[in-house]
Amino acid sequence: MNQRKFFIWISILLIILSGCRTAQDQNIPETKPTAQFTGTLVPTQTRTLPPTQTTLPPSPTRISMLPDQANSEGLMCKKPSDDYSLLEINGHQLNQRTYEMLQTAQRLYSGVIDITGNAITQGSYTNAVEASFGTHAGGGAVDLSVMEPGTYNILSSDIEPLIQALRQAGFAAWYRNLDEIYPGSPAHIHAIAIGDRTLSLAAREQLAGPFGYFWGYNGLPTEDKIPIRDPHGGPILCNWMIAKGYPNKTATPSSAENFP
Repeated sequence: MNQRKFFIWISILLIILSGCRTAQDQNIPETKPTAQFTGTLVPTQTRTLPPTQTTLPPSPTRISMLPDQANSEGLMCKKPSDDYSLLEINGHQLNQRTYEMLQTAQRLYSGVIDITGNAITQGSYTNAVEASFGTHAGGGAVDLSVMEPGTYNILSSDIEPLIQALRQAGFAAWYRNLDEIYPGSPAHIHAIAIGDRTLSLAAREQLAGPFGYFWGYNGLPTEDKIPIRDPHGGPILCNWMIAKGYPNKTATPSSAENFP
């Protein structure tokens, strides 16, 4: 009898243990085997976007902005001196400021035309040429030959480099072709030293007037009052010019203003 009870209790105990294990197995989450990578790793390629291009609003002129002393020699946009002492070069009168600017332009140009010497055909402080509209009556004005030295051959390939060199040195400069100013007028470059405090009113007009350099025109008044576009690509603007009020400076000075 006791043996029978013993087997009954053993059976009951085994049933209880079996139920607990089943419940425990049901609570264990299923573990999935981890996949193993057997290929070759390839570095991720980073896509580089092109730099954003800022579109400038349209302008009536193309103004080239050069930083002061932009090149290794400090010549482009070099601020001119304030030396207005007078000197004579090739029989023509200039002030020291204008002559130093011509020297700077000569180094930037580095061609065969000697704009600091025998290429000067008209200087400043003169009304000798009536067709110059008074632009040479004050300081800062100069005309330059574009002829091959000792000949009457126009150095056409030198004209544009010389114009740009003069502009980089601080001049408003244009090429005047044969017969352009009056019948028989010679081919030459006409230049006005920007910011010269002794400029004539006519020279100021060539800089900032309605036909002027800073507005992208060739500096010559026209009978129909329609200005002619600058054939050399527009003005070059330097920081020292901005400090003097260009390009928004009015050509005609106010009563309180004596010089540019």
